[in-house]
Amino acid sequence: MVPTIETQKPVPAASPTSVVSPKPKREQTADLTRVVLFLLVVVAHCVTTINYTPDVVRPSGLVSAALHITRYGFVAVTLFVLVLSMRGRTMTAPEFWRKRFGLIVGPFLVWTLVYSVTDHLLTADYPFPSFGRWLGDLGRTMLTGDAKYQLYFLLISMQIYLFFPALTKLAERLERRPWTVLTTAAAIQLGFFAIYQYAPRPQGQPWETLFNHMWKLLPMYVLFMAIGMLAAQHYEAVGSWLRSHALRVIAVCLAASAFSLIAYLRATDPGVVPDSAVAAWNPLYLPWYVAGVILLWLAAMMWDDLRASGRPVGERVVSWATVRAFGVFAVHPLMLDILNHIGFFDVLGTWFPASAVLRTTTLAVIVLAMSLLFVDLMLRTPVSRWFVARDRIRSGRAVD
Repeated sequence: MVPTIETQKPVPAASPTSVVSPKPKREQTADLTRVVLFLLVVVAHCVTTINYTPDVVRPSGLVSAALHITRYGFVAVTLFVLVLSMRGRTMTAPEFWRKRFGLIVGPFLVWTLVYSVTDHLLTADYPFPSFGRWLGDLGRTMLTGDAKYQLYFLLISMQIYLFFPALTKLAERLERRPWTVLTTAAAIQLGFFAIYQYAPRPQGQPWETLFNHMWKLLPMYVLFMAIGMLAAQHYEAVGSWLRSHALRVIAVCLAASAFSLIAYLRATDPGVVPDSAVAAWNPLYLPWYVAGVILLWLAAMMWDDLRASGRPVGERVVSWATVRAFGVFAVHPLMLDILNHIGFFDVLGTWFPASAVLRTTTLAVIVLAMSLLFVDLMLRTPVSRWFVARDRIRSGRAVD
């Protein structure tokens, strides 16, 4: 989960005549970026759920591969928010962990339990095992994040929170060497991508298990951690540079994206898409992941500039969606399972037999609506923080 997004400026020492500082301004650029990323997660899972026949497997595989950007974008935004929120503040590691870990551990455990039950209830040919076996599976998935296909990101978030105090100290020492940090992080990221994409799988335990779960460890995301932290450390300078070089940045990002697109097309054929071609750690897609994050951030910055100028650009909608984004992320696979269980996927095939776009769009809209309804209901209950990582709505407003 991405924590509350606020821009924390250094606070001067209090004086006898000083007043309480106003609440820090929310970083709206990060809010919009996060909302878009969560929306893309829903779209990605809708695409892969219903589009697997030979006639659509290549374009759906392209969309799936492209939308792996969500995991890397989440990491960058998470680090950006954490670093920016700590500007001008001091907090010991135990204090930080007490403040942050409860926000993520509770929902992770709750949703792991939920999916450990609902998968057996809603998935065909997947009956409940013995209680002992089910309990063992539950314990394993709490360690691996495998209870459902999106929960791994909460494990990554917990690792970020665990190491953040140490990362902060390292970042402070290297603050004046951003390009060294970026190039080193890029080399580590590319190296882990290459190992995971091309190296043979080790045989035997425990190495095989460790290798199979290595993609959930922080070294697989180190470049995007560095991007997020550096963007927050050099917040004003990065924003100014992006605005003044926007056209050049867009051109370079489009070229990088084209490189990854060509790599995908060369690795696939109509009706034939190898697993390696849609792998989230394919080194040839790293240019797109970086470019996509930058393009999304630049678009959100431009939106924020319009918002700040007083233009009606949907600020209330973004604020409303920000409160509900994590809940949608957590529950939307359950909505997909319910729709599949009642046969709605077959109905979509009947309605739109020749259009994968219409099937996917219809499914995404319905899943999003169902998820938002669930989240809004949960926000009005005492257990909202456990399910949607937000405090209960009181007097028509949710507490951040």
